[in-house]
Parts: sequence; structure tokens; C-alpha cells
Amino acid sequence: MSKNSLAVNKLYLELPLFKQAFVHKSISSDQNNERLEFLGDAVLEIVVSEYLFNRFTDLNEGKLTQMRASMVNTQSLADIFQQLDCKDLLQTSKGTNKLDETHKHSIFAGTLEACIGAIFIELGYEESKGFILQLFHNRFSLLHASAELKDAKSRLQEALQVKGAELPKYLVTSNKQGNYFDCSVTFNGKIFEASDAIKKESEQKVAALILIELGQS
Repeated sequence: MSKNSLAVNKLYLELPLFKQAFVHKSISSDQNNERLEFLGDAVLEIVVSEYLFNRFTDLNEGKLTQMRASMVNTQSLADIFQQLDCKDLLQTSKGTNKLDETHKHSIFAGTLEACIGAIFIELGYEESKGFILQLFHNRFSLLHASAELKDAKSRLQEALQVKGAELPKYLVTSNKQGNYFDCSVTFNGKIFEASDAIKKESEQKVAALILIELGQS
């Protein structure tokens, strides 16, 4: 295990639902991790909200919401999942496995939420809370009340307004099932593209790419 890996309690690996948390819907239409993901998403939000509420007692609701969004998003969850020492347990179809890493981010994020949901069902709230606090320990340690928490689209809009430049137009299309979104923006003669299972996230990813182009990542 590399020094950057997040160790998972060996007890979890024996839990039936924890094992199911790694089964993507491309493998099984009924015995997959979607319901666990739904539950884990809710548990994750309440734990992170509680942590921020108790730590930053002087911040208002708007700032706390921004801070939570900076912690709990597809990219962040995908990054954490890829640090798990048991990430190789993930089961996807061969076709899904061939997707590029960007397209896999929502799968990674969903699997992490499913893991949280499984621990919550099998071992209770306090155990799932401890797991989440462990996962986010490093990210929490970097948080401070004055942190710049504006999302990529907001920062890009402000940067372009300062320059007096035209704001980008986000063109978003979905697949036939309506559960995956491709976003593209033409900016300075270049096309910037990104995809995500969440429409807003696909737009945020494109905005982040343009910020990098502007040297403001």
C-alpha cells in the first residue's frame, strides 16, 4: 500500500453490503450499488454539514453551503475513492472499464457514496461518520474560514468581466437515457469539452479548463 493510500478497516471487507457497494449497474441491473449510493449521499451530506456547523461557528448559511460544496463534489469524491486501498474491488462491465478517466469520475464518486451507505446500514451512523471523517481528514485540515470557495463558473465569469470579455455559452447535450451530459464551450477560437453524470458538474469542468487556459487555475 502506498503512503498516499487510505486504509479501509478490514472488518468492512467482510460486510455483504460493503461488497455490493463496489458492483456497478453495468454488471448487474438489480444487485448493484445504486440504492446504497443514494443513501450514502445523504449520510455524507449530514456528516460534513455537522462538521462544518460545529467548527465554523461564525459562518453564515451561504458560506457553509459553499464550503460543503467545495468538499463534496464529484471530483473530490472520485479523488478520495482512488486513494482507497480497496478501490480495485470495483466491478464494471468491460465497456464501462474502457471509458477514459474523466468519464469514470462519477462512477468512482458514486461507489464511495455506496461504501458509506453500506457502512451506515451494517454498522450504524457513528461508524459511518468515523469513516467519513477519516476520508476527509486532510481536506478538513486545509479548510479555513477565509478560503476562496467560489466555483469555477463564478471565477471564470468574474475574470472575463474584469477583462470586458464576452461570457461563455455552455452547450450541454445528454445521452438518450438523460443520465450523462457533455458540455462544450468555444472560447478564443478553441473548443473546451467535458462530461459528467451531473449537468452542472460538466459545466464546472469546462469552466475549470478555460481558467487553466487563462492561467488562473
